[in-house]
Amino acid sequence: MRISIIIMIMGLLSFGSRAQMHSVTGRVIDSESRVALPFVNIVVNNSNRGGTTDIDGRFTLKTSEEIHFLQLSYVGYENQIYQVQEGKNEHLILLKRIEYELPEYVVYPTENPAHRIIRNAIKNKDLNDPEKLDAFSYTAYDKMIFTLELDSLPMVDSLDMDSTEDFRNFLENHHLFMMESVAERNFMAPDKNQEDVIATKVSGFKDPIFVFLISQWQSTDFYDDQIKISGKNYVNPISRGSTGKYFFLLQDTLFYGEEDTVFILSYRPRINTNFDGLTGTISINTKKWAVQNVIAEPYKSKSTLIFRIEQLYELIDGEHWFPVQVNNQAILQQVNVTDTTIEMGVTMGEADNDSLKEFNNMRIPFGIGKRYIRNINLNPDLRARDFGNTEVEVDPNANFRNEDFWKNYRTDSLTQKELNTYRYIDSLGQAENFDRAAKTFESLMTGKIPWGYFDLDIHRFLRYNSFEGFAPGIGLHTNQRLSEVFALGGYVRYGLKDQEFKYGGDVGLTLWNKADMGIKVAYTKDVMETSGVSFWDEQPYLINTENFRDFLVRRMDQIEQYKAGFNFRTLTFLNVHLGITKTLKEVTNDYQYSIPGESLKVYLNRFHFTEFVVGLRYAYVEKFIKNLRKKISLGTDWPIFWFQYSRGVEGLLDGEYEYNRYDFKVEKSFYTNYIGKTSFRINAGYVDTDIPYTNLYNGNGAYRTFTLYAPSSFATMRMNEFLSNKYVALYITHDFEKLLGKVGFFHPEFALVTNIGFGWLDFQQSHHNVNFKTMEKGFYESGLLINNLLNLRIYSLGIGGFYRYGPYTFKNGWENMAWKLTFKFNLSR
Repeated sequence: MRISIIIMIMGLLSFGSRAQMHSVTGRVIDSESRVALPFVNIVVNNSNRGGTTDIDGRFTLKTSEEIHFLQLSYVGYENQIYQVQEGKNEHLILLKRIEYELPEYVVYPTENPAHRIIRNAIKNKDLNDPEKLDAFSYTAYDKMIFTLELDSLPMVDSLDMDSTEDFRNFLENHHLFMMESVAERNFMAPDKNQEDVIATKVSGFKDPIFVFLISQWQSTDFYDDQIKISGKNYVNPISRGSTGKYFFLLQDTLFYGEEDTVFILSYRPRINTNFDGLTGTISINTKKWAVQNVIAEPYKSKSTLIFRIEQLYELIDGEHWFPVQVNNQAILQQVNVTDTTIEMGVTMGEADNDSLKEFNNMRIPFGIGKRYIRNINLNPDLRARDFGNTEVEVDPNANFRNEDFWKNYRTDSLTQKELNTYRYIDSLGQAENFDRAAKTFESLMTGKIPWGYFDLDIHRFLRYNSFEGFAPGIGLHTNQRLSEVFALGGYVRYGLKDQEFKYGGDVGLTLWNKADMGIKVAYTKDVMETSGVSFWDEQPYLINTENFRDFLVRRMDQIEQYKAGFNFRTLTFLNVHLGITKTLKEVTNDYQYSIPGESLKVYLNRFHFTEFVVGLRYAYVEKFIKNLRKKISLGTDWPIFWFQYSRGVEGLLDGEYEYNRYDFKVEKSFYTNYIGKTSFRINAGYVDTDIPYTNLYNGNGAYRTFTLYAPSSFATMRMNEFLSNKYVALYITHDFEKLLGKVGFFHPEFALVTNIGFGWLDFQQSHHNVNFKTMEKGFYESGLLINNLLNLRIYSLGIGGFYRYGPYTFKNGWENMAWKLTFKFNLSR
C-alpha cells in the first residue's frame, strides 16, 4: 500500500512539473521574399530568456512561465513583438526588412565590449574546432536548388508579358534545377578524411556527375584563419589580429539556462582597410566560448555572383560544439549599371530612374544549398588503413535509391514545387539527353570533347611557338564508351612556319584503378625544345599561364621517340613512374658536338639516347573527387615534390651516351592574413658527364621586350642565353591582391616577383657553332606586376615590368628591362 501511494505521489509530481512547462513553435520568414530567416533572436515575454531560429527559420522555445508574447530582433529587420495565440500549433512570423549598415565607428568610454568576446573566441579556437578532434563521423543530407523568382527581377513590368507568361508559370511551379545527396563522412586526425556518397538524385540526370558541386560548395568549419568561399580566401573575423582589422558591434545578449550566455555580434572590415574580408553576424556562446551560429559573405563584393554561408552549431554529448546545419546561398547582384543596355536585353533608357536604381542594387537568391548533419559520433572506431586519397567517392548504386531510402534522410517531405521540378526536368533531360551533355562538361574539364567512342584532344587543335609558327592539328583517343580497360589514340599537326608534319600515337592499359596502376607505350615524331626540362607526369592544361613561355621557344630539335612506362600510386600520396625511352634527336641549326677524348674530332648533329627513367611525385594529403568514371584532383595545401632520375645507357637500342641525370622540382603556395599570397618554386638539375647540348639545361629564359607574362621563368633572360649541366633556380611571387587599396574606379592588385638562378657547365669544349654563357655567378631579376587593371569577369589583364641586375647585367640599362602583359583567370572571384 505504501509503495502504491509513493508511486502515485511521484506520478502527480511528475505531471505537475510537466504541466508547469510551456512551449511555442513557429517559423520566421521575410515578409516580402518569404525566405526563411536563420538565427533570429527571440525573447519570451519581458524576460531575458529565449533562443534563436535554426537554418530554416524554425524555432521551439520552452519555459516554465506562460508565454504571452515574443520579442524578435534581427540585424537588417524591424524589431517585432508577436502576440502568441493560445491553441495554435505553429506560428508563422513575418519580419520586415529595413535598410541597415553598420556605423563607420562607435565611440566607447573604454574598450569595445565586443573585443573581449572575440579574443576569448580566438583563444578557444583549437578547443572548439571540429577538425582538431581525434576523430569523428556523421551522416549528411544535402539539398541544392537553383531557382529564380520572376517577380524579384526589377523592371519586369517593362517586359512583353505575353511572351513571358509561360516562363512565369514555369517559375511559379518549378525550380530550374535541384539535386539531393546523402553522404557518410569519416575523419581521423590529423588529415585523413573520406566522404562516401551513398545516394544521389539530380533533376534531369541519371549520372551523378554533379555531386562534386555539393562537396566543393559546402563548408562545415568556421575556425580556419582563412575562410574559403567559392575558391577564394577571406580573412576569418575570429583570427589573430582581427580586432584591429574588423569592426565588431555587440547587437544583443541572450541567456540559456542558468549559466550560458550568447553574444550576438555584427562585423565588417574597418573603414579604410584593404583586405579580402567578410561581413555578417556571429553568435558566441560563453560555454567554451564557441561559435553557436554565423552568417558571412564577402564584404562589398563587385562580383555578379556572390556566395553567403550560414552555419549552426550544437553541443554534442555535452562535449564539443559541432555544425549540425549549413546553408550556402548563391546570390545574383548587379552594381553600377549605366543607361545603355543590360544583359537581359532590357533597354535602360526605357526604364524610369527608380527602376534603374532598383536594378543597380538588386540581390536575387539564385542557388541554395542546405546540409543537415546527423548521427554525429565523436569517438568512432576508425583505422588509418580504412582511408585512401579519395576525399569524395560515389557509390555505384547511389543513383538507384528508392523513395523509402530517401524518406529516412530527408528532414521534411519534398514540396509540390520540388516534386514538379524532378518530374518535369527528368522528362526534359531524357528527351534532350542531358547525361550526354554532362559527360561533355566532364570531358571539357580534362581538356577533351566527346565524339562517340572518341575524345578529341582540345590542346591539339592549335599550337603556336616561334619555331613552328601556328600549327593546326587534331588529336583523339578512345574513351570509356569503347573500353574502361584500354585506350588508344594519336595526333597529327602541321607547322605553317617550319612546313613540317608532326604525329604520334599511344596505347594505354589500366591494370588497377584504385592504385592508378597502368602501362602505356607511345611513338612520337615531333619537335622538342632544345635542352628543355620536362617531367614524366606533365599534362597539357588548357588554363595555365606558364605555357605562355612556349610561344617564345625558337630553338627546337627534331625527334623520333619510342617510349614505354609503368605507373602506379603507393604510400597513399606517392606516384611512381618506371619507364624506358629510345630517342633520336637531330638539331635544326648549325650546332655540332664533338666526342670528348677522341684524337680525331668527329662532329655530330644527330644523337641517339636510350634512357631508363624513374619518376616520383609526392603530394602529401592531396585529395581527389571520384565519380563513376573519373578522378579529379582537389590539390593540397602542402608542398608538392617531383624527382626524376634518368639513366642513359650506351649500346642498348642504339644508345650512344652513358650518363646519370637528376631533375628536381618543388612548389608551394600559402596565404597570410593581411599580407597576401606567397608562391615559390625551386627547380634543379644535374647531368654527371659530357653529353650533347640537346639534353642539358638552357636556363629557362622568357624574354621579349614586350610579351605575355609566363610565371616560373626568367623574364629578362634571353632564350638559350645560358647553358648548364647543373643548375638551381628559385622563383618567388608575392601577390598583395587587394591589400594595397584602389585608385578611383580601378582595383589594381600588386605583386612582387624575384627570380634567382645559378648554373655551371663542366664540359665546354665539346659544343661548337653555338653561343652560350654560364651563370655560376648568379642570375638575378625582380619585377612588379599590376594585375586586374581591366577586369573582364572571367579573366583580367594587367601590366608588369622586370629588371635584371647582378653579374650578368647589360651596359645599356634598357636592355635589362622587360615589359609584360599579365593575364589572370578570375574563376574564384
